[in-house]
Amino acid sequence: MKNLIKAFCVGSLLITTFQVHAQDDLTKMLDEQPQEKQKVLATFKTTKLINSQTNETVHKRVLDFRVGHRFGNIGGNSGGGVHTLYGLDQSADIRIAFDYGITERLTVGFSRSKVKENLEGSAKFRILEQTTNNKMPIALTWFSNMAFTPESNDDIYLVSENGSLKNRDVRRLAYTHQLIIARKFSSAFSFQLVPTLMHRNYSPDYKDDNNIMALGGAARIKVTRSMTVIADYFYVMNKYHRTVKNADGNLMYNDPLGIGIELETGGHVFSLMFTNASSIIETEMLANTTDSWGKGGFKFSFNISRNFSL
Repeated sequence: MKNLIKAFCVGSLLITTFQVHAQDDLTKMLDEQPQEKQKVLATFKTTKLINSQTNETVHKRVLDFRVGHRFGNIGGNSGGGVHTLYGLDQSADIRIAFDYGITERLTVGFSRSKVKENLEGSAKFRILEQTTNNKMPIALTWFSNMAFTPESNDDIYLVSENGSLKNRDVRRLAYTHQLIIARKFSSAFSFQLVPTLMHRNYSPDYKDDNNIMALGGAARIKVTRSMTVIADYFYVMNKYHRTVKNADGNLMYNDPLGIGIELETGGHVFSLMFTNASSIIETEMLANTTDSWGKGGFKFSFNISRNFSL
């Protein structure tokens, strides 16, 4: 009987020792395995900040219905002031847009704007996505659009051929291409750079280039659980836009600059913004921003968005 008890004790000790070693080996194997590569989510909360596209796309089989509104200038020196209720009586631009997620990476869209009655088709594709283990430290997205203006002012779209004037609708087209390089540095801070090329088939001034190059920057800073400060800026590189002056001797064109806040409520994001850009779509915003922040040429703007699963 004593021998049986001894054998039982020795067996139990061996089993316990084996279990401890097995657990240690399993823990070591798990620690040595590479961490799972996970995507960084919500670098920005919306597909467009103020004037700048973001790296975000619409989810697969989701339709994003979006209305953007820009009021008139706030400052009295730029046509605003108390008699226009600081621009709220005026409407600089209204854009109604539909964006649909073909896949999680690919979004296509269509919009109509008040300025020049622009009809816009667009596409956005996520090339690279930032990962939590920093194997991929940035997100890379491509955006392109094409705008067509059907406005009734035909004179500027006429060309002379064989002694007669003919309308050339191809002159009504303009295109934008952007490479969006974004990084979410923390849950509170995201930043992106946006190299941009815009081409117009027609320029109103023969001295101006048909191609416009710009470098954009955008940032998102979370200050409370539900409120975020947003800002974006585009430096337009063309010599014409940086040197040509108006009748008052001031620069005719200004770089688009926007600041604002995002409010998150119940899964929805409301954007309240101020910018000197009168137009919303890129082909107009980059080429035709003439208002100056320093002269009160900034206006209140907001976006309303609603998603539908299809």
